[in-house]
Amino acid sequence: MRPNPLRAVTATMFLISASLVLFELLLTRLFGVVLFAQFAHLALALALLGIGIGSVAQHIWPQLLPKEGLEKRLAWVCIGQSLTMLVAVVCVVSFPLTEQYDSTTLDFARRGGKSHELLEFAWFAVLLPILMLPFAFAGLGFAGAFQRRKQYIGRLYGSDLVGGGVAALAFIPLLAALAGPDVVFCSALFPLVAAVLLFTSVGERRFALGSFGAAALCGLTLIAGSFGVEVLKVRFAAGYSESDVFYTRWTPLTRLALHDDGKRVKVLLDNSSASVVVRNKQDLKELKSHVDRATVYALHDPPARVAVLAASAGPEVAIAQSFGFTHVDAVDIAEEIGDVVSTQFPDAPLNPYTHGDTNRIKADGRAAILHAGEPYDIIQMVHANLHSNAGLMANAWSPSLLETTEAFGTYLDRLSDDGTISFARGANTTELARAAAVALLERGVEDPWHYIAYVKTRATRFVLIKKRPWTKAERDRLVDYIEGEGYKKPLAWDPTTEKLTRAGRRLFLQGVVLTDDRPYLDRPGLFQAAWKYLVGGGKSSRTPYLVRVYATLLVQIIFACVAGVLFLFLPLLFRDRAGLRKVSHVWVGLGYVACLGYAYLALETVLIHELVLFVGHPTYAVTAVILVMLLFSGLGSIVAGRVPPERLTRTLQLVLIAVLVLGFIQGWVVPPALKAYALGLPVGVRLVLTGLVLAPLGFVMGMPFPLGMRLLPDAAAGIIPWAWAINGWMSVVGSLVTVILSRNYGYHYASTAALVTYGIALGLAGLLRRVGRRDG
Repeated sequence: MRPNPLRAVTATMFLISASLVLFELLLTRLFGVVLFAQFAHLALALALLGIGIGSVAQHIWPQLLPKEGLEKRLAWVCIGQSLTMLVAVVCVVSFPLTEQYDSTTLDFARRGGKSHELLEFAWFAVLLPILMLPFAFAGLGFAGAFQRRKQYIGRLYGSDLVGGGVAALAFIPLLAALAGPDVVFCSALFPLVAAVLLFTSVGERRFALGSFGAAALCGLTLIAGSFGVEVLKVRFAAGYSESDVFYTRWTPLTRLALHDDGKRVKVLLDNSSASVVVRNKQDLKELKSHVDRATVYALHDPPARVAVLAASAGPEVAIAQSFGFTHVDAVDIAEEIGDVVSTQFPDAPLNPYTHGDTNRIKADGRAAILHAGEPYDIIQMVHANLHSNAGLMANAWSPSLLETTEAFGTYLDRLSDDGTISFARGANTTELARAAAVALLERGVEDPWHYIAYVKTRATRFVLIKKRPWTKAERDRLVDYIEGEGYKKPLAWDPTTEKLTRAGRRLFLQGVVLTDDRPYLDRPGLFQAAWKYLVGGGKSSRTPYLVRVYATLLVQIIFACVAGVLFLFLPLLFRDRAGLRKVSHVWVGLGYVACLGYAYLALETVLIHELVLFVGHPTYAVTAVILVMLLFSGLGSIVAGRVPPERLTRTLQLVLIAVLVLGFIQGWVVPPALKAYALGLPVGVRLVLTGLVLAPLGFVMGMPFPLGMRLLPDAAAGIIPWAWAINGWMSVVGSLVTVILSRNYGYHYASTAALVTYGIALGLAGLLRRVGRRDG
C-alpha cells in the first residue's frame, strides 16, 4: 500500500530530526576522546552552522526542493544525510587530530592545558566541512519541507520536535548497548527509512528497494553491535597512546578505558582524567603519601560512616579501607567505573570495590548526601574531574553543584556532630573554604573560622570543615600527621586561632562566593587572557581551566559573528531568487524568528540547571528536560497547525503571554517549591514530577514558530528558509549569551534575558500580518 505523500513528509521530519540529534550527541562524546574535552561544545556550533548553510542554500536556489516533486528530491536529501554521517564518523575516529603520545598518562593536566597547541590543524581543517555536511543536508530538507508545505507547517515542525525528543531519550540506552562510534549506524538508519517512505509514496519502487537494502545493512550492523561486535573503533585519542588501552566501555557521560603504561593501571574518563586502579600494596602506598587524600581518615577512628564523592576508580575508598573504615559509600555519576574495576580486577587483593563493605551509589554527590538516611562521619571529595567532557558540558549547561554555599549547607546538615568534611580543589580550594564559611554563617555561626582548617603544603591544598569548633587536640593530631608525612607548618589557617586576622578575613569573608545561582569562579579579564591564550601571547598559570573555558567561548563568539554575516547578509543579496524583492516588512518576520531562536534555547538551558539538583543526576536531568520540552513543544506545534486562520494573531499573542507567565513561574516559583517539598522522593517520582511541571511550558513554547509562519502570506513563503537559518543562528547566540550571563551574573539574569526576548517577540507578533503588505 502506497503511503500518503504528506504523511511520508511528516514522518521524514521526525526521522531526520531524530537522526540529527543522535548524531550531534554522538559527536559530543567522540570529541571528548579524539579531541580535548573543551571541543565537545563544537558539536552544537557545527550542527547549527550546517543547518543554516542548508537553509540558505534553499533560499538562494529554491529549485533544489521544488513544490512539485518535493518527495523524490527530499528522499535523495535523506540519502545524502545518511551517507555523510557514516563518512563523518569514520573520519572522526580515523584522523590523527592531535599530536600523538607513546608516554604514560601522568601528564593529563599539562597536555589538556595546551590542547590548542596539540591540535593538528591540517587534519582538523579537513574534518570540519565533512562534519557539517550531514547537518547541511538536514537543514536543506527542513527548509524545503517547511517552505513548500507551509500550510502544514505546524504538523511538520511538531514532528521535527518530537523526533528530537525521542532521540534524546534513546541516546542513553543506545550507548549502553553499543560502542560509541557505532551509534552512527542508528543515525544513518533513520534517514534511509525516510527515503524508503518518500520513494514509495511517489511510486519509485526501484529507489525504494535500494534504500531499503541500505537500511537493512545498517540494521544488521546494529544487531551485531548489540552482541559486542565493534565495527568502528577510535584509532587516535588525544593526550595518550591508544595502543596502551586494553579495555573500553562507552557510557552517556564518558568513555571508560583501562590504560596500562607498564607502571600502573588507570581508568581513563575520555582523555581528560585518569584514576588509579588500586591492585596491590605498592599502588596503595603511593596514594597514601598524598595528604589531601589520606589526612581525614587519620583524624577519625573506625568504625565510621564514610562518603567519598566522585569516587571514580576508588583510590580514596582504598585509603579509607586501609585505615580500617569498611562502611564506605562510593558516589559517582559515572558509577559504571566501579563495575569496570570490580569485574576486570576481581582477584586484586586491594580492589576497593570487591573488598570491604563498599556501597556504590550512582548519583550526583550532593544529591546522594541529601538523600542519605543517616548522618556521615566523613564526607570527602578530592579533585573531582570537572575537566572531562562530562564536566565541561556540565559547566556550560548544568554546572556542578557540589561546591556551592548551598552544597556545603547540605553536607553540614548530614554530618555527625564530630564529623569532618574534607575537600580539595588545588588553587581554588580557597573558594571552597569561603563557601563553607558562608554556609556556617547562614546557620547562625558567628565565628566560622573556628570550624575550618585550611592546609597548604608544597604539594597540595585542602580544607577540613566541622559543624562545631576545632579543639586544640584535634588541631595537634592534624598537624602531627601531616608533618609526619614530611610537610612542615602545614596550616595556612589554624582553626584554634583566637581572633580573625587580616589573612583570615581575606580567606573567609572577601572574594567570590559560589552559590547555586552562580557556581562559577569567573573574574574580570578572562576574555583578554583567553585571547592571548589563543594567539599564543600568554597563558594564565593561576586559572588555566577558566582561561580554556573562555577561549572556547571566544572561538564560538567569533564563529557566531561570521555565521551571522553569512545568514543575515548573504540571503539579502539573493532576494530576487527567493521572490522576496517586492515583499515588504521582511525584517519583522526575521526579527520574530530570531527572538524565538534565542529565547527557546536560553530558557531550556536555565531549566536544565535548575532541575539538576532536584533530579539528582545530570544525565537524567538533561535527558528529562530535553525530552519533555521537545515532545510537548511538538504537540503544541501540531495543535498550532489547527488554529483557524482568522484567529492566528490573537492566538499567537495569547500563547506568548502564556510563555512569559509560565516561564516566570518555572524560573522563580517551581524550583524552590520542588526542593522544599519533593526532594526526598524516589528518583523515578522526581523524574515524573519534572515532566509534569515542564509539560505546560514546553507545550506553549512549541506554538509560536508555526503560528508565526502561518501568518505569512504565500507570496512571502520564500522567507521561511532564511528564517530557519536565522532561528538556528540565534540558538547559538542564545547558548553563548546564557553561558556568559550565568557565569558572570547568575542564572536568574539569564532567565530574565530569555523572557525579555520572548516579550520582544510578543511585540513583533502583532506586526507579522504586515509582511508582504504594501503600506499606503
